[in-house]
Amino acid sequence: MSLRNRLLLILGGTFIVLWSLAALWLLGDLRREMTVALDERLASSARMVAGLLGQLPQPLPTHQASPFSTIELGLQSGLVCQVSSLRGEVLVHTPNMPQATLAEHGEGFHEVSIGNERWRSFTLKRQHLWVTTADRIDERETLQTAILIAAALPVAFALFGSLLLIWFGIGRGLSPLQRLRELLAQRDAEDLQPVHVQDLPKDLQPLVATLNQLFARICAALERERRFTNDAAHELRTPLTAIKTHLQVAQMSSGDCAQHALQQAETAVDRMHNGLEQLLLLARVESTQDFDKDGQVSAQTLARHALADLIGVPGYQRIDVINELTEEVYVAVPESLAVASLRNLLDNALRYSPVDSRVELYMAVDNQRLLLRVRDAGAGLTEAHIEQAKQRFWRTSSAQSGSGLGLAIVQAVTERYGGELHLQAAPTGGLDAALYLPLSQS
Repeated sequence: MSLRNRLLLILGGTFIVLWSLAALWLLGDLRREMTVALDERLASSARMVAGLLGQLPQPLPTHQASPFSTIELGLQSGLVCQVSSLRGEVLVHTPNMPQATLAEHGEGFHEVSIGNERWRSFTLKRQHLWVTTADRIDERETLQTAILIAAALPVAFALFGSLLLIWFGIGRGLSPLQRLRELLAQRDAEDLQPVHVQDLPKDLQPLVATLNQLFARICAALERERRFTNDAAHELRTPLTAIKTHLQVAQMSSGDCAQHALQQAETAVDRMHNGLEQLLLLARVESTQDFDKDGQVSAQTLARHALADLIGVPGYQRIDVINELTEEVYVAVPESLAVASLRNLLDNALRYSPVDSRVELYMAVDNQRLLLRVRDAGAGLTEAHIEQAKQRFWRTSSAQSGSGLGLAIVQAVTERYGGELHLQAAPTGGLDAALYLPLSQS
């Protein structure tokens, strides 16, 4: 069922029920009021006839009933009147009045049946006479039915008109949704620009805002996918070419030359493997993938795992750890990302510092955040290079290895979890990388 039909069913059904109940109540009240008015007419007519009879100069005959017209008695059309003695003899009556006495039931209102006709009567006693006025019940019901129909017709027309207006009103109210549907239907599949609809009601503005947010997230996801594809092609092209070249050299040569070519091919494979791992990690960090299942890690465990990952890297023994933590603290960053961030900082320090120099890892708590400061004694970076160091695949002109993704990954982790990465020149030369990670509150 369409939204328009559903609204029409709900609103129209409610409208019909309420109008029907109101109409039944009003028509029932009108019917009661009409009955009271007709009875009051009988009573008033009987009193008027009794007053007129009291003013007649001649005595009423007692041996035979005398017919009087309703005009002579001053009665309204449709009423009959009968005057009888206390002994039940009919003295005066209007034409078409039944010969049977109507006063035998006593004073007040009564319903009597004479032949096939039912009458509503009112009897009034005046001295030695009974004055009775009556009208046929079928005529009363006919009059009431006509009045009720006349009163019900405007209600029926109003109800029908209201339903018609509700139909057009619902269509008019849903027109912004129709325009939104047409606008989306006309869009190209690759068009993810925000939606703009003229004269949009306030109730639909949150829907369009949410839709635009969805488009923005889809656009960002597609941009990440395109960037990952471009980065993967950029990162794999050179190692694959080198591997192919070295293998061809190994096939065409023998002895030490072939062995050297195979070693170079293995080095290229390692470089490609490390680059792919870094690239995949960066893509996961920038996506909406949930890392919470990795769990939180303490600062001491974080440093221990990062150092363990560097075993086998040339010169990893040069790392000095200065731990000023007085108690065990936990970082509000998944373990895999926190370990990868510290490992990348330490790997860069080892890679770009002299082989006989020391690399310092300083650990402390600073303003409710874990500070991991890595200092090396390398050539360092200029201010211009510091601004570029966090970009993808950026490497110094003198760099012979590395993927250029280490600092980009650290920056992506800090942006996602509310940390900070500051790069500056170390006081003794080299690079000072300060990584701030938020602490867990639990």
